[in-house]
Amino acid sequence: MSSQSRLYSKPEISHQVREARYFYLHQRRVVDHRLVVLCGGRETCTPDYEVDRPTFPYFGIEWVERGRGELWLKERRYPLHPGAVFCYGPGVPHRIRTDPQQPLTKCFLDFTGTEARSLLERASLPPGRCIQSTNSLDFREIFEGMYREGTHPGPDVHEIAAAYLRLLLLKTRARRVRSPRNGSAQLETFLRCRQFIQDQFLRYTTIAALARALGLTPSYLCRLFREHGEISPYQFLLRLRMNYALDRLLLSGGCVKRACYEAGFTDPAHFSRLFKRVHGLSPRELATKTLRASRATS
Repeated sequence: MSSQSRLYSKPEISHQVREARYFYLHQRRVVDHRLVVLCGGRETCTPDYEVDRPTFPYFGIEWVERGRGELWLKERRYPLHPGAVFCYGPGVPHRIRTDPQQPLTKCFLDFTGTEARSLLERASLPPGRCIQSTNSLDFREIFEGMYREGTHPGPDVHEIAAAYLRLLLLKTRARRVRSPRNGSAQLETFLRCRQFIQDQFLRYTTIAALARALGLTPSYLCRLFREHGEISPYQFLLRLRMNYALDRLLLSGGCVKRACYEAGFTDPAHFSRLFKRVHGLSPRELATKTLRASRATS
């Protein structure tokens, strides 16, 4: 580990976005140069979004949360749809273009470090490669965690961000789609179902209702998730609703009943039990802890 501290230059960010939130760590001095996160964020692209770069000074990982588009890495074309993960870096020409009818929403990280390339190789994601992943909630939660840390940085923020990045790379390797046993048609059906649940989780709150809306049986929907998604559709639906409830809880200043009803639940006591099962703390405990920390750093 090097003991010499340094600053890094600000990575380039596209302005062709409709909604975006970013964090920047490049201006904070770094001592441990093995793996250094410089910036990251989540952005929803405008219909005319297109990025075309001959190279990039750092390593970049992007994960498609929703929408569709096209990607060229070293002149090789890849279709982009939810679950796509790709990497670029120094010496890797890359072009990203959204589908104007289904604009991309994607999360990204820019990073560097003496161990960065070897970690990417171990994750089967060297610069210039695009893969398909399953279990989008794992990726969403990692990016959300890193965003929280990056927007309220403490003295250990670089170490925490590097730990999140290592976890992201491990999850990328673990969740990578290899060769679907029943062909690409089944994978496409799974991706369609997963996207539908992500879009409609507040409208359809049971697996039976979701399966009907998708034109499938509940048992087939469960089998799709078992073969491709690692967790059951019920767990996927519950975590989506609880992540939404967490957002509503914090935006309301800690009002548990409001978060409960806005997330589609009718019984605050039952809601609190499920919330604790997913997040590890009751709504009141988590809101108190998070809001207190936010006030302390503001």
